[in-house]
Amino acid sequence: MSIVLVGGGPDTTRSPAVVAPFLETCRSTSVEHVAVLLTGSAHIAARFAWDYLELLAPLDADVRVVPLDGGPVAEEIRTAGALLVGGGPTPVYREALAPFAPVIQERVAAGMPYLGFSAGAMIAATRSLAGGYRLSGVEVCSQECSEELDELTVLPGLGLVPWLVDSHAAQAGTLSRAVGLVEGGLCPEAVAIDEDTAVVLENDGAVRVIGSGQVWWVRADLDGTRVGAQRA
Repeated sequence: MSIVLVGGGPDTTRSPAVVAPFLETCRSTSVEHVAVLLTGSAHIAARFAWDYLELLAPLDADVRVVPLDGGPVAEEIRTAGALLVGGGPTPVYREALAPFAPVIQERVAAGMPYLGFSAGAMIAATRSLAGGYRLSGVEVCSQECSEELDELTVLPGLGLVPWLVDSHAAQAGTLSRAVGLVEGGLCPEAVAIDEDTAVVLENDGAVRVIGSGQVWWVRADLDGTRVGAQRA
């Protein structure tokens, strides 16, 4: 199992180290086929695929862009040696991939590398943040981050990591949303990831941070809500 969750999109991922663990695992396990799952039709997915393909260029593998709208999603998830889930509208990714959550869990647990960018990182959680910018009517982040949802909305995700994930933390100010989620009892633990930064969940369960930014861990305990930053 190797899970890499990136706090932004490929356009904001400047540090090669951010995707290095995914590439290294693909090489060490002789992955021949990487599926890149992107929202939209084949035409739309192709428009946004180039930045992802550039990051995967060092791999000697068959990299296939798979549109979630009309693409062979089920077949690719079953047969790919590694999976990349891109950024974009989080609710669309979650809804499209929810039916495949059990097989994705099974394949990742068996060793399939998973790389998620922004939305692809957020839906990796057992309970994933779909969007929203208010908690009980009070704003906790910018409406621009809401995904067109009003109240903070947490729904079942892919079940790959136990903590809720938010992205673009420092750049979009979503740390306050992660704090609100924990304070409001919507989750016991959340991690907000900066752009150009990733959380890596290793085979032995160890967690490390790579990239130029920080990740922000928000946890509920007996004394209230605690926030701590972790750097590479």
